[in-house]
Amino acid sequence: MTRIISFIFISLLFLKFYNVNGQDSEMKFGFYLDTYYAYDFSKPTENQRLYVTQHDQHNAFQLNHGIIKGAYDGERVRGSLALQTGTYPANNYSAEPDKLYQMIYEGYAGVKVGKKGWVDVGIFGGHFGYESALAMDRALYSPALATEYTPYYQSGVRYTQPLSENTEIRAVVLNGWQNIGETNNNKAVGLAIDHRFGEQFMVSYGNYYGKENDGDSAVNRFHNNFLIELAPVNKLKIVAIADYTRQEVPNASDHHTTTFLTGIISYEVIDRWSLAGRYEYVVDQNALLLPAHVGEFIMNIASLTVSHQLNDAANFKLEGKLYRGPYDNFVGENGVGDATIVVSTGLMIKLGAL
Repeated sequence: MTRIISFIFISLLFLKFYNVNGQDSEMKFGFYLDTYYAYDFSKPTENQRLYVTQHDQHNAFQLNHGIIKGAYDGERVRGSLALQTGTYPANNYSAEPDKLYQMIYEGYAGVKVGKKGWVDVGIFGGHFGYESALAMDRALYSPALATEYTPYYQSGVRYTQPLSENTEIRAVVLNGWQNIGETNNNKAVGLAIDHRFGEQFMVSYGNYYGKENDGDSAVNRFHNNFLIELAPVNKLKIVAIADYTRQEVPNASDHHTTTFLTGIISYEVIDRWSLAGRYEYVVDQNALLLPAHVGEFIMNIASLTVSHQLNDAANFKLEGKLYRGPYDNFVGENGVGDATIVVSTGLMIKLGAL
């Protein structure tokens, strides 16, 4: 409750400051809301949907994500501070030792290096991956499980360098996989590179290497992300994504793995109306990243989203999603089952720089 009151108070101050200073060329401000309703036909216990951190409340109207942001973008120095509330930060930041961290969506300061490079220090978004943490910026309303179980946010140092008009690299030194507070005495590293072959073809590769846990139970985790984006004709986009995580087993010479294969197709049918479909195949045999209630976690997921851009600032999405796997991984009022259907709808508003 204290965090909510603080967020409301800061929001009011932000809106007042936005009205006075919002047109400053170097100071920029942003505001974002994602409100939703979701119905899971497995009727999960205590209305808490399994395996997701976004739009996780069953049969309830909720705020998934609310953000206010202020950013300074100078010629040689930049910085950003964004505060948040909603079910998204409550789920994704629940392991942070300091609960005030749950309010920080983004917070970093950066300096320009050379003609085009930047070094940022603080809290920022993940350095690899395709889908945004913000539903309004995604083709589909929900994120893929590959997005949910790889870092939405990171804490550390980030170096960004365009190598040409079509190529950019990012290198990071981090506190860990997805954490603000340090959890051990080790640092993690990562690298990503994007290259665009004109307007119709883009490839990207990103990785992460670091230690999980501490002391005798410390193990190495190595993650790879590879994606291809095609735009063969106007208004049509096709994306193929592969994620693979490999992690050592504590006190053993073995390892566990998780594989995510994701395909996305989106098409703007008419002005302001678009359709997007996604297929996911997920295998996590030892609950490395995803908890499995019964047996291994092996899942096929198909999603379809209808999106309507109401105006430049508002977007409405309606989505249907089918989960099916070989094990009874869904637990709810109807008992256990190997499949479920989820229908969700959301209204999103985004103003300013975000």
